[in-house]
Amino acid sequence: MRDFPDHRHTAQSQRHLYIGPGERGYILITAVWMLLLGASIVAVIMIHNLRASEELSFEREQTQIKYAQESAVETVVADILFNGPRSELARLPAETSYTINGIVMQVRVTSESGKIDVNQADPALMERALRGLGISGSQRQAFLSIVAGERRASRLFQSPTDVGAAMQQAGIAVGSGFCSGNYFTTFSGLGQPAPGQMRPELAKALGQPSLPTGPRASPGTALRVSIKADGASPLIAVIRTSGLIGRSYSVLDWSNRRGCEK
Repeated sequence: MRDFPDHRHTAQSQRHLYIGPGERGYILITAVWMLLLGASIVAVIMIHNLRASEELSFEREQTQIKYAQESAVETVVADILFNGPRSELARLPAETSYTINGIVMQVRVTSESGKIDVNQADPALMERALRGLGISGSQRQAFLSIVAGERRASRLFQSPTDVGAAMQQAGIAVGSGFCSGNYFTTFSGLGQPAPGQMRPELAKALGQPSLPTGPRASPGTALRVSIKADGASPLIAVIRTSGLIGRSYSVLDWSNRRGCEK
């Protein structure tokens, strides 16, 4: 008896292997979505790596600027100590520029002796200065009351930040042309600012002539060194040069905060 092929089995196999137009479209859409998903994942990873690289580059740049600024402070000290009267920083205020590791920095050196020391000055002197600088009577009295209270408690103002906070408490707004750090200090140790080292507006407020800049500040004078570089906050360092081996200067104040000083 002849064997006939089982068409039912063949048809069933053909139906199992056959992919219709609808199924092909579904597979194509799925493949496209998988490609898009993969591309999105790759894009996210690339963006994340790019941001991480940019952040790392920025941090590296800021670190380089920081070390360059610190090196500039040491360069200022070395210039003053080794060159003496021949130093371009011998007559204050002085300005120059340094390039360290390709970073260009603008350097300004001033003396704290040309400012009123809040811890040492007579209240009448501070009152006259504030009046001449355009501070109202109520604000002047409020500030002097705070100073008197600190002195009675045998407390000293430690930094310009303390002085600024006291002035704010007295209602003296920083800005609008007034910057306490330009006229008041806590580092000079003098009862009166040194003639020839005051800003012209402070000399005028005190009723004193604005003398030309005097000779180089004597050893031990507190110097304010401002170092500015593009893309970074300025470094403000108040130092005393000492000339001692292993300790050429001592730091009185060190800040990267942007202030209103010019």
